[in-house]
Amino acid sequence: MELGEVIQTKKPAFVVVGKEGQGPADEAPTWVSELWRAVYQDLDQLDEFVDKQTSEADLWGLMSDDKHWLEPWQEQGKYLAGIELPAAVQPPDGWQRWELPAMEYLVVKTDAPNLDSMTQKMFEEILPREGHSLVGAVQEHYLPDFTTGEVELYFPVQIL
Repeated sequence: MELGEVIQTKKPAFVVVGKEGQGPADEAPTWVSELWRAVYQDLDQLDEFVDKQTSEADLWGLMSDDKHWLEPWQEQGKYLAGIELPAAVQPPDGWQRWELPAMEYLVVKTDAPNLDSMTQKMFEEILPREGHSLVGAVQEHYLPDFTTGEVELYFPVQIL
């Protein structure tokens, strides 16, 4: 995908094992960055679960409201910074496991300088034009070949 490109895709249910935290939505950059630091510090604890035959596993930043599972953040949010692993994996101590249901998404690739404007464009232009509304929180997806700051935003539009 190119920066700014939007695609529609279906993703089967999947599991992410990571470090979970929660805090005020308006202070997310502070507490979320601490979760990513913890993931990178302890990532070797997940080596036995990563498929060595493929490239590095996908990283996800999953979001959920603190009161309603997988709903967009309100005042408080939950965040899981982690790695997509096979569904059978049970996390080691200190790690959490979230399973996302199969969903259809509108996905856009963006980068740090354009993150806010692209998110706004998705909400104000793309989703309405495509006749969609969100059915859950937006999720972040980081691929091994992305440069620093690049991210795919997954906007869930239908639970399958």
